[in-house]
Amino acid sequence: MIALFCDEGEAGEAVYLHGHPSSRLMELVKKNETERKARVERGEEDIDDRIKVCVTATKVDGLVLSSAPNGNTFNYRSAALHGACSRVENRAVKRDVMRAVTNHIVPGRWEDVNPVSSFQVALVFVVRVEIQRGTLKLRTGIPGIQPRDREKDGPDREEPVWAGVVPMYEHLGSPVASGLTDDAEEPGGLLKYISEKNERRRDYARSVAR
Repeated sequence: MIALFCDEGEAGEAVYLHGHPSSRLMELVKKNETERKARVERGEEDIDDRIKVCVTATKVDGLVLSSAPNGNTFNYRSAALHGACSRVENRAVKRDVMRAVTNHIVPGRWEDVNPVSSFQVALVFVVRVEIQRGTLKLRTGIPGIQPRDREKDGPDREEPVWAGVVPMYEHLGSPVASGLTDDAEEPGGLLKYISEKNERRRDYARSVAR
């Protein structure tokens, strides 16, 4: 399943979840909306009982190595978004979400592939999560100093203990052709994108290590 964040202006902020109809969340959303429509058709009160979810993401940016065992940790970024789910059935909106997700993976990829078929649009299940609240946590910088009571806990090591940060970042490798389309050429901007993406990730991880 892939998540895409969108700021929709006056409509608020939302996360679009893009996945297979048989996945558990998609099945729950489909069942919930079917039951809700049935209640409305029976003339019952239309209450907002949409499926509530929490969408989380974490990126580790470095190993933080302290001079004490309990001071070893990570530099990281973590976000959690809480919201209510509704199914997206408008085909044009689904296509827009599919395009945005595809181009988020590699910019311009939507334009480099075959046009999406009506079957593919129908196959994909898209859920809009209306964001109701969210939290963000992060850690940057060097390890903290861990004080010791030498009289109580004994002397420090004879040799100084190294402390610092090991930057951590994802690295995109060289493209490997599938062999399924022998005559196809590698997209011109792909290597440039890989190089720039790797550089940005490396530079950020190093910048928060200080």
